Amino acid sequence: MQKRGGEALGMIETLGMVPAIYGADFMLKAANVELVSYENVGSTLVTVIVQGDMAACKSAMEAGAEAAASIGKLTASNVIPRPIRAVNEIAAVHKIEEVESHPAAKRGNAIGMIEIFGLAYILQAADAMGKAADVEIVGYENVASGYISVLAEGDVAACNSAVEAGVKAVEAMGGQVYSSAVIANPHPMLKNTTARYSFEQLL
Repeated sequence: MQKRGGEALGMIETLGMVPAIYGADFMLKAANVELVSYENVGSTLVTVIVQGDMAACKSAMEAGAEAAASIGKLTASNVIPRPIRAVNEIAAVHKIEEVESHPAAKRGNAIGMIEIFGLAYILQAADAMGKAADVEIVGYENVASGYISVLAEGDVAACNSAVEAGVKAVEAMGGQVYSSAVIANPHPMLKNTTARYSFEQLL
């Protein structure tokens, strides 16, 4: 995290990973901000922090909060103008490491995501997604407390079809999807977040 004096921090916190990533994409597209921190806090909470001037952080926070709430549960949102050094240092503990490349960035693909309570359901969802459309299952995350997510990449139509198929498969098992989303054109900076969920990181 770059410590740029005088800049604000804007943040959203969600229940689960999918609303956080979805909200982060909206934050980055809404204003001239930098995605500086992202953390699975625990107990299913995920926090996204951006940095920029006060007006930009406010716009980004509002856009991200609205987007996250539209597909899941937003637990908190805030902007801190000119945070003290200690606050910047705490945020820096959860800084995002830049990645050189990521499949989504190289191909310009959409991202389809599903989050479910339970491993059995997410396995069924991932299988249905891969069979329903020309997508690649590229990521997985156990956020905490049974909330588990899967990420797929492909073109927008394929990701929409895959997510729809995954949701239906879970419902056919008697389960309920917590959240799902398709990001048609992910912001380039988002790759630094989604890359941590790649299968390579699980090995």
